[in-house]
Amino acid sequence: MAYYKIVNGMLFCFLLACTSCNKKELTDLNINPNTLNTIDPEYQLAKAQLLNETQQNAFQPIMYYVPGFTQHFAAINGVLDFGDKYLTSRPEDLNAFYSSIYTNAVLNLTDIIQKTKDDPEKVVVCSMARITRVFVMHRITDMYGDIIYFDGGKGFSSLVLQPKFDAQQAIYADMLHELEVASSALKTTTGLLKNPVQDLFYSGDIGKWVKFSNALMLRLAMRMSKADAASAKQWVVKAISGGLMTSNEDNMVLLREDGPNIASRNPLSFIFEFVESEGQKLSKTLIDFMKDNNDPRLMILSMGIGPAAGPFDTDPAHQKGMPNGYDGATILEYEGLPANAIIDIHTTYSTVNSNLVARNAPSVYLTYGEVELFLAEASQLDFIQDDPASHYNKGVGAAMKMYAIFDTALGISDSEVSAFLLAHPYEPATGLRQIGEQYWIANFTNPIEAWSNWRRSGYPDLIPVIYPGSVYNGKIPRRFLYPTAEAATNADNYQEVISRQGADDWNTRMWWDK
Repeated sequence: MAYYKIVNGMLFCFLLACTSCNKKELTDLNINPNTLNTIDPEYQLAKAQLLNETQQNAFQPIMYYVPGFTQHFAAINGVLDFGDKYLTSRPEDLNAFYSSIYTNAVLNLTDIIQKTKDDPEKVVVCSMARITRVFVMHRITDMYGDIIYFDGGKGFSSLVLQPKFDAQQAIYADMLHELEVASSALKTTTGLLKNPVQDLFYSGDIGKWVKFSNALMLRLAMRMSKADAASAKQWVVKAISGGLMTSNEDNMVLLREDGPNIASRNPLSFIFEFVESEGQKLSKTLIDFMKDNNDPRLMILSMGIGPAAGPFDTDPAHQKGMPNGYDGATILEYEGLPANAIIDIHTTYSTVNSNLVARNAPSVYLTYGEVELFLAEASQLDFIQDDPASHYNKGVGAAMKMYAIFDTALGISDSEVSAFLLAHPYEPATGLRQIGEQYWIANFTNPIEAWSNWRRSGYPDLIPVIYPGSVYNGKIPRRFLYPTAEAATNADNYQEVISRQGADDWNTRMWWDK
């Protein structure tokens, strides 16, 4: 009996001691001090910024297909052949971006926001994550239309296993709201990132983040200019009042490196590192347009005509683009050669400048030149009362000078810019065409944006490809298909979005594509 009294007394004392313990101390008993139990949100921000298109082959639909859609490039073989001829023979390429972006960038950004939104000491990283999430989601919705937006990235944190597709109009409304809230928070905070190196876009420079946020707001507003002009006008005014980019120093750029991790490399480089890439050249549409307009960027985008090892013919007058929609046999007929002839692709067509597609070439996502071209269009549409010609001139000049970031030798002088603008003055009657054409060239290294603005504006005039075996002969694709996994594992929501948006094919137009 004495034994039980002693044991019971000891148990009572232990329980009494436990009730007086700090809950955190008890919780910490389950934490392994030798493992990482929480992830630094600043590290997650860097991871999301880096992996917005390179992880798990996410670059494939952007880089294999879109440069052919926009007719910046053409191909008789190689990976660019799929976009050149609108071929759907490799669905795994089309699925890669969608599948990877949700499980990497969206997941991390959503997690950052969820765990920092109520922490006054995390205002900066939370706001940057919100802006970056808009940037990422903006790219996804512009590729697919209605997407999983509000539930995106919540499979891990909230166990949302059957996420709903949201209407693009609602997505755009929320993205604009998010930018407004995040940029306002950055303007009023006195905080900083504790480790600015984790911000791969602006190294923690809050002023540049505010400008980027407002520039992105301007882009989104102009994207919906035909779908909802009244709202577009309101958001254009808000973007301007918030403060926009004022020079190429504000451009949103992700620096790259030729490291062992392929995620660090420029995704454009993957297109030109295969043997079959010899059949991939600059498009006739692009080269002809630049030659016809004596554009000084011609020999920046092109390395010239000649063997892969050089020397190249760099005379602008000698440059020749490859026509879109031809293969190894039909290109001979196009060139007037016999069927048994051997054509030297290198000495016939212009080659892309290797500085722009190198592994360590920077990725340029939003620029001051774009901002000024959008302001020119907003002025032309009477969204704002300003001089479209002035903004147009600034936009073209900035777009021409942006290539110094790839190589200091790729500079265009002020006199060259002035000469071009003098020969091609802004004309209100053709202003929207001029703006669209310049925007197309300015986004040569940013395929999604070039494609998106062409779909919205209709400029430049691109000639659809007719090629045997192409499912979409005669129509340049206007969106990508959802991955087949959505129809299999998220069937009800997939059927709902198809009934609302339209057939899940490349020619269904999304909300803003009027």
